[in-house]
Amino acid sequence: MTDRFMRLSLFFLLGCLVVLLASCTWIVPTTPAPEGMSAPTRPALASTVVARSQPRRAGSYASPDGHWQVEVLIYDCVATAENQENAYDQLNLLEAGSGQSTVLADQLQSCGGLGAAGLAGLFWSPNSRFFYYTDAREGVPDGCGDWAGSILRYDTQTQATVALGGGPRSPDGTKIATRQGVELVIWAIDQGEIIRQTVLEPKLVPGPLVWSPDSQALVYLQMTSVCPPAGQTAVVRLDLQDGQQTLLLTSEEPTFQSVMWETAEQIELYDENSQAWRYDFTTQALTPP
Repeated sequence: MTDRFMRLSLFFLLGCLVVLLASCTWIVPTTPAPEGMSAPTRPALASTVVARSQPRRAGSYASPDGHWQVEVLIYDCVATAENQENAYDQLNLLEAGSGQSTVLADQLQSCGGLGAAGLAGLFWSPNSRFFYYTDAREGVPDGCGDWAGSILRYDTQTQATVALGGGPRSPDGTKIATRQGVELVIWAIDQGEIIRQTVLEPKLVPGPLVWSPDSQALVYLQMTSVCPPAGQTAVVRLDLQDGQQTLLLTSEEPTFQSVMWETAEQIELYDENSQAWRYDFTTQALTPP
């Protein structure tokens, strides 16, 4: 009698346990999503976009020696979650001899968002060592102020990628001038960094910069505020031959917001009303509109 009672009790307890387990909701710990990106995580979202969108080739860039080929693939916006759409860009590096393909860079994008985004190729160095590209193909960053774009450089020898900052290429095509915080950096396209200088007036905000027609000098602006352009403006020249910086002039009325350098002897400075002033290097005279 006792054994039978114990067996019945055990069956009853097992039955209760089955019912209890069936009614439970299991919570599985998940890896926190990166800042600014909710679950599912970035890799999962990128995989979803690739699975649901047909890629289109947005550019192809062959190295001068014919050994490398870079292709830009764009996976357009698709629904990846409730009330959420994403796109995905990929930069692929192909080796001509072996046909081996490597993902040089990729970017997951939130559709309908603000800011600058999108991968695009720019150019190869003439010696085929460096490939230059941007991760800001479209749009501009939130807010206002001077925006010089974004340039990155991939080294086929070291497989390293360096963010150069933003700035213009020299007229002769051999150099790039970029800003990195309060520093100006000059890059030789075939070699790498050749000059790094702190801006002349660290208390003023770095503004636009422009190359000389012969690619041997730069002029850049600094001002109290670039958003909007206001306050004091410093106009500075940097000569590449000796790395010397020269303060050409300062002005508070007007505030200059942009600069052009089309002839060797003078530059044009544009004030907050878009009127052109001329500065002559020889006479050091500033001529109003």
